[in-house]
Amino acid sequence: MAMWMRMLARTSRFAGVALVFGAFVVVTTPSAASAHGVGGIEATNYRTRVDSVDPVIPGVAVRAVDLGTRLELTNYRAEDVLVLGYDGEPYLRVGPRGAFENIRSPATYLNRTARPGEATEAIPATADSNATPRWRRIDDSQTVRWHDHRVHWMGRTDPPSVQRDPGREHLVQRFQVELRRGDTIIAVRGDVRWIPGPSPVPWVIGAVVLVALVIVASRFRHRTVFVAAALGMVATTEALHVVGSWGATTVGTGGRLGASIYAIGAVLIAVVALVWVLRRGLDRGAPLVLLAGLFLALAGGLTDVPALGRSGIPTTLPLDLARATVMTALGAGLGLAAVGGRRLRVPERTRNDAPPSGARV
Repeated sequence: MAMWMRMLARTSRFAGVALVFGAFVVVTTPSAASAHGVGGIEATNYRTRVDSVDPVIPGVAVRAVDLGTRLELTNYRAEDVLVLGYDGEPYLRVGPRGAFENIRSPATYLNRTARPGEATEAIPATADSNATPRWRRIDDSQTVRWHDHRVHWMGRTDPPSVQRDPGREHLVQRFQVELRRGDTIIAVRGDVRWIPGPSPVPWVIGAVVLVALVIVASRFRHRTVFVAAALGMVATTEALHVVGSWGATTVGTGGRLGASIYAIGAVLIAVVALVWVLRRGLDRGAPLVLLAGLFLALAGGLTDVPALGRSGIPTTLPLDLARATVMTALGAGLGLAAVGGRRLRVPERTRNDAPPSGARV
């Protein structure tokens, strides 16, 4: 009994050190702390939905994409369709010649950020809603996507109805965005709703269990095989997480790669650590196990923790599977980091560093 108590105490200490270190890195690294989801898309409880386009014109379609952070207009007709800005001015144009933005429209600059107060300072003096449009090509396709402040909740805090009862669904606001085709005004209507997410508690408990399981299992005879299996499992689940995230956004490859670079790096380091542990043993591979565990816990776990309690997650995976990948990266990653850190401190005379049978030394 005393042996198990000592093991539990040490397990808690190592897990705590890894967790504190990981949280410190996330908080003090802005690029990592803001990388929830791919392409800058964060998990959310707000849902934007386009429910009508009036009048309906064949070949013209509008939908909300990227968890409601942008609208997408596709026009396969021979005549251009205009998106009207906040003052009713021509803002975007899309048709057979491609997609264009009006650099004289204030909306062109306001929509470059989710915080319009910041964008206002960047609006040039030449921007004028009443000025003759000056068009600049932004895409060769017949589809245009843009951030629109009319279709998402603009408050820095949740609306009062949500604050009073966050566990229920709420209609937050309705919106209308106008398009123009020739002399015809097309009204795009929809709403923004608060959809409460699940409790994150079971997922957090699952992550804690994984931390303890990895650390405790690393104390037994076949620790090398178990750590290798844990590395393979978490690398696979994190790769699945990245694939699901990539399919859930309309941003370009560069944006996806930039937002996923930490997670991709974590997977690659985990694979290298797995190969090294199998070939050279756990103790010789301890530095790589520590590094892989930290990267996985940070890039795939801590930065995506909000997904555990949100109803909207930027992924094509089933939502519970996506949450499970975050839980696995967080729990198994922290456990592996703790194991790697501990094996660095094991005295040489107490090491059992033999690789699995048949592996090269």
